[in-house]
Amino acid sequence: MVISSTGNLRTLLENIKSLDFFNRLFGWRRIEELNTVAYHEFLTITHALEAINAQNNQAQIQIRQIYGDLEDQKNQYSQLKTDHDALKNSTGSIYDVLINRENELAALKESELRNGLRLIESEQESERLREIIDQYIRLFQEKENELGVLKEADSKNTQRILELNKESDKLQNAIVQFTRKLNLKESDPGVLKETDPENTKRIVRSHVMIRNAGNSSEKRILLVEDDSNFSKMLEDLLREIGYTVVGIAVSGEEAITMAGGVSRVDVILIDIHLAGEIDGIETARRIKGLYGTPTIFMTAHADNETIRRVVVTESDGYLVKPINRQELFANIEIAIYKKRKNDSLIERRAATN
Repeated sequence: MVISSTGNLRTLLENIKSLDFFNRLFGWRRIEELNTVAYHEFLTITHALEAINAQNNQAQIQIRQIYGDLEDQKNQYSQLKTDHDALKNSTGSIYDVLINRENELAALKESELRNGLRLIESEQESERLREIIDQYIRLFQEKENELGVLKEADSKNTQRILELNKESDKLQNAIVQFTRKLNLKESDPGVLKETDPENTKRIVRSHVMIRNAGNSSEKRILLVEDDSNFSKMLEDLLREIGYTVVGIAVSGEEAITMAGGVSRVDVILIDIHLAGEIDGIETARRIKGLYGTPTIFMTAHADNETIRRVVVTESDGYLVKPINRQELFANIEIAIYKKRKNDSLIERRAATN
């Protein structure tokens, strides 16, 4: 048992002394001596106990300090444990984030690799397309060159046709002059006897040609068009090519009158859709029946019914607006050639009869 207080010990000794226990047991004097000795021993013990108590108090203070330190350390440990747990959790989150970043980095590397392959494929495809484009450019340039050559050849052919027409006109003038000379000698019987039947036919044919034409080299065109702007443009184009426009009619009735009133018309250019009671197809049919003049139709419409009516009239050409210069020239030249060939055939038959 640990004695915690000297006061309690004194109380205990006083109680023992009051009982006279030692006096009755050992006698008074002996007891006094023992009591004195005991008292000194008691004081010694008391001092020792007080020292022990002081040490005990000091120890309790130290224990309380140690306990306080332990509590502080416990709190610190708890805080450290909390911080450790938080750090552990944070480390786990950072680890998860790091894993996610690594996965994203791997995905990005894979995507970059695919994009690199696609880029290479795109560059190869672009190179192939550039080669194809270069081929098309070269082909286009070749076609442009061919087109330029064709245009140049077409221009030369057109020029050559004009030159041939001029030469033909010169030949016709020479034939006219030659025929006139022969006609001057026709009254001489000796000359007539010396000529063979072929020469006789040529004289008659040339005579007929002279009688039907005032100027055989002139190619005369009659326009039938109710659009004044278009007729003016077409008139300028015809004159630029080398033809003579003898008149411009704006209706079918006026065209029929002018075709009979003009001394000579080689070709009639007629619009299908005319203002008035009769259209261009009916006008051409009547002119064909009256005078036999070649007709070339002009129209902005090319439906089946219109083409069927044109075929019935036995027209000499068909032009779709806007009119091309070369097509116009070709249609007129073909119509004039056919008419002159037909006239020449008629003259031969007349001369033979």
